[in-house]
Amino acid sequence: MRGAGAAVIGRSPFALDDDDAYRRWRDWKLASAPTGVEGLLVEVDDPCRLSDAERDALVARCRVANMAVYASTRCGDGKEVARLLGERLGLRRLDANWLADEDGISTLSVSERGTRGEFIPYTDRPIRWHTDGYYNPPERTIAAMLLHCVERAAQGGGNRVLDHEIAYILLR
Repeated sequence: MRGAGAAVIGRSPFALDDDDAYRRWRDWKLASAPTGVEGLLVEVDDPCRLSDAERDALVARCRVANMAVYASTRCGDGKEVARLLGERLGLRRLDANWLADEDGISTLSVSERGTRGEFIPYTDRPIRWHTDGYYNPPERTIAAMLLHCVERAAQGGGNRVLDHEIAYILLR
């Protein structure tokens, strides 16, 4: 785990023996952290053809908050949007988990029957607090994730996400 501010500071702020590096990084992190979704939001004209400015805005938010939210009025084919947007952001190696589609992209929709229906992401039940990829071996560590919503849920569908670095600060 290496925070975005660590590159500016030098030593890892996560080294328990370097309290000064931690404090400098923590001060930067807390001063930079968005306080609401507005600080994460980037309006995107066409997610299949990100402009340099849109890409830079998404990357900047990820550097500060480890996440970004994009919104666009253009929808297109959901899988194509996710693939092209991911590629533009440098996400080219997909984690083709065993329930992913043949192209490595996992399409989540309600499945009443079959194997997928046994797993919460493929149902209309809420997913509780969790992390993804913790079960992967080190050579398959998930370094980034892109979630693209094609259709709003009839009800529910909200997300609560957190910046793991803020959690680290609170725990430390």
